[in-house]
Amino acid sequence: METIALSKIEKKILHLGILGKVVFTLMFVLLTALSSKVKIFLPFSPVPITMQTFSVLLSGIVLKEFGAISQVLYLLLGLSGMDVFAKGGGLSYITSPTFGYIIGFIFASYIAGYFTRHFSDVKRILLGLILADLAIYVPGLIYLYIVLYIGHKGITLPYILSIGFLPFVVGDVIKVIAAFGFAKGIKRV
Repeated sequence: METIALSKIEKKILHLGILGKVVFTLMFVLLTALSSKVKIFLPFSPVPITMQTFSVLLSGIVLKEFGAISQVLYLLLGLSGMDVFAKGGGLSYITSPTFGYIIGFIFASYIAGYFTRHFSDVKRILLGLILADLAIYVPGLIYLYIVLYIGHKGITLPYILSIGFLPFVVGDVIKVIAAFGFAKGIKRV
């Protein structure tokens, strides 16, 4: 069993009172919403490039497993009708081909938080952030396939990967490395 090695910053965040945790959680709801507005639409894909992956990973790094709560709140805020998703908001977003990625944010934040809380060695933290990033794609690609398949029966897995995964690999590598640098910085202090 790994010992939990937390830095001074991590201990302060984790030992905040309930009000402090609520404030940090809401801060990451806002950060995820704002990062959805930094977007580039690709002409061949319904999935835009956004900065959300980075903010989702940060929510786990800073809030640990509680980061997932910020992503649940973000999802609920968007479904309630607030324009916080990359393409708007509202209950009808459930039918959007990109909704699965938003579901993946919850898992990604939790995984990033789990690994940064329970491990202090850089290899495991990096592995955790990579797994967290991939956790966005599992429900994202499955949902993308289902929504597109309903409308177009000839959808194939290579096609789904070409519009829902491959165009984002380079950007996600950069975001994971940036989040990893942030995590290392927090671990040192």
